[in-house]
Amino acid sequence: MERLMKIDRRLLYLVAVVVVAVTVFFPLGLPVKVSPLAVQTYDAIQNLPDDSVVFISNMYDPGAAGELSPMLKAMLYQCMERKYKIILGNTSWTLGAGLAHEIITPIAQEFNYVYGTDYIELGSKPGGVVWLQSARIDLAGAALVDYNNDPIGQFPLMQAVPKLTQEYVAAALVLDCGTPGAPDWLAQITQGTSMKLIVGEIQMTVPDALTYVQSEQYTGMIAGSRGCAEYEQLIGHPGAGLKTQDTMSVITLMITLFIVLGNIGYLARKK
Repeated sequence: MERLMKIDRRLLYLVAVVVVAVTVFFPLGLPVKVSPLAVQTYDAIQNLPDDSVVFISNMYDPGAAGELSPMLKAMLYQCMERKYKIILGNTSWTLGAGLAHEIITPIAQEFNYVYGTDYIELGSKPGGVVWLQSARIDLAGAALVDYNNDPIGQFPLMQAVPKLTQEYVAAALVLDCGTPGAPDWLAQITQGTSMKLIVGEIQMTVPDALTYVQSEQYTGMIAGSRGCAEYEQLIGHPGAGLKTQDTMSVITLMITLFIVLGNIGYLARKK
């Protein structure tokens, strides 16, 4: 026990680093208990009408990509497996366009989605709330060009969706970390309509967003990294969310073990 009490703390830090590295590169696949909120969110997307059009809005920049990009990837998988048509874009989050492009391109290839017919990338549009108001009246006029700077009007998908309203879009899936964000979508696009608003939130904004879910203004929510892990498990595509939970679980077990050993050593030495 004397030896146990004299272990160099740097050795403990080294053990922690090794444990984290192992779980990052070799996920353990530990099960995650799925919450009712995750099931509600999954069902809200899964039960949209066949051939629905969904607007996925990645309202974030690289600072929030660690939490929100895995959610975007998971949403894309579920929507493409259901064969929904997808419009992807945001307003005012300029750096988000490149992040979204890197995520959607390989997934679209995997599902043989045809650009302009099955999905389209609008990129990032300036204007915030004003852009949302314009898109509600004339989506092509508000967007003008796509991510590649090609005119929007030439694409069949955009011809089929002239307005960002419930007549043409079944659901808005908004990845949210600030302003403009999901509350602006609620105020300008979905409130008082049949269009569903489903959000993904960073952990810090989950408590505020939960009130919108409870009032049924948001149809569902992916709540932080833990919620992303639950959602990934439901859709059957393990990703960064589940990997993060693996690491957190192992770290928790390691810390608990250290506490138990430390207390055993302390009590034995005192005795």
